[in-house]
Amino acid sequence: MLERLAGDKIKPGSRVLIKPNMLCAARPEDAVLTHPSLIRAVVEYVLQKGVRPQVSDSPAIGSFTKIIKNNGTADALQDLDVVCVPFKDVVKVDIGKPYGRIEIARDAVEADIIINLPKLKTHKQMLLTLAVKNMFGCIVGFKKSQWHMRAGVDTVAFARLLVAIHQAVLPTVSILDGILDWKARGRARRDIPDKSAF
Repeated sequence: MLERLAGDKIKPGSRVLIKPNMLCAARPEDAVLTHPSLIRAVVEYVLQKGVRPQVSDSPAIGSFTKIIKNNGTADALQDLDVVCVPFKDVVKVDIGKPYGRIEIARDAVEADIIINLPKLKTHKQMLLTLAVKNMFGCIVGFKKSQWHMRAGVDTVAFARLLVAIHQAVLPTVSILDGILDWKARGRARRDIPDKSAF
């Protein structure tokens, strides 16, 4: 699938950014973050094309390093030649009215190829998060919560902001992760003590 959609675009020396959803600390069985197996498969594909990819996000809550460790992504990628770092530096990008110039992660703006790996899940404000909202993770650090406060009070305004950011960053390809790890979920549930025992 990746070969058909983006294979001819990944050339030697290309800056390839893989953008998973690393919102907060969660386990794969929680189905909140992009599953480590999908991230690994995409990293392996990019490496086969002769390019060293970068995996990055800007979590809303917690440290990127802790999140990829708890999520299993650090273990999944440990034997691969990949850069795994949070977004830090920003550049101002004009996303149009009424927002104007806003700060977006430099790594996203300057990437030649962006492989967007959103997680299929529900969302309090937008009802459902898909490929478009995952690009909101290119807003770095506390700026994300500021935009939630500024535009998030109006669903239509927030939706327009998300679309404007997505268009400014413009991922090359998006693969929506709908993985549910039922075996792991079952193990996790069995580990929860029976409340009637307390």
